[in-house]
Amino acid sequence: MKKIIKYVLMLFAGFLVFLTGQTAAETIAVKRKINNFKQLGVYQEEISNDNVKYYKVSRETLGFEEVFKHDPFYGENNYTNPGSEGDIFVTRQSPFPFYPGIHQFISFYFGGHAAYLDDNNRVYEVAGIPDLEEGETFLDVFLKGNDSTTVYSTGNYWFDDDRRDEDDDSYSYYGSYYRKEWVGLRVKGVSQEEVKLVTAEMQRLEEMEAQYNFQFIFNRKDRYYCTDLMSRAYETIINNNSLKKVNLNRDGVAVTVNDLILSKDVYLAYYVWTDKNDVKHVYFIDD
Repeated sequence: MKKIIKYVLMLFAGFLVFLTGQTAAETIAVKRKINNFKQLGVYQEEISNDNVKYYKVSRETLGFEEVFKHDPFYGENNYTNPGSEGDIFVTRQSPFPFYPGIHQFISFYFGGHAAYLDDNNRVYEVAGIPDLEEGETFLDVFLKGNDSTTVYSTGNYWFDDDRRDEDDDSYSYYGSYYRKEWVGLRVKGVSQEEVKLVTAEMQRLEEMEAQYNFQFIFNRKDRYYCTDLMSRAYETIINNNSLKKVNLNRDGVAVTVNDLILSKDVYLAYYVWTDKNDVKHVYFIDD
């Protein structure tokens, strides 16, 4: 029995070493992709202020044309609602900054969250976090799920400066905004009609109250985790050869935030980061 335990521990240690090396390489690639995007940004003084600085990245600098035009923000001259229908917002920062060790582990290996934006400035998402105010525990939602762990839509909060108040446990780490750093991704080469199919799939999953999937490496029918939801929703787009047109799962196993960012089928449309003076810097694609 001891030999079996030792063998299992050695396998786990080897897997962890491999995973760490792979994730470290992905992290470097993500930072490189973001830095390349930032270098293309041109400061927009007329729409910037003391708290938020905007930088426009011209479509021409990316070297390819899009199938249809995207508006960089929802609503005319409303620069607090970034995104166009079909965009995927992701952050590598976990929702548990107040748990040392756990926060760093999740942020590094998996990433924090992903959400899909529709045409009404609403995001679709799913989270496996229990409703603590209702007395739920992680064991409760893991075993049987609940209303708090279904696919749902809500107003676009990713650049809301009043997302949380000072009583929130995450306020001292992230401030009033959702996160200090996040990325907006856009899928290449899909038509507006195809994006509508993805939105319709999100609506279907919300209506059926599809549950969170805690078994990350196994696809389960009508169960999803946040990044998996993005990947599988886009798999509903089929090309002329009856094959999946979009692949957001690079390695075919668990879908991480890094997988989404580094997919060959997406490009950066937004990048938001916060400097040491708590000033937001927003880089965005303008068609």
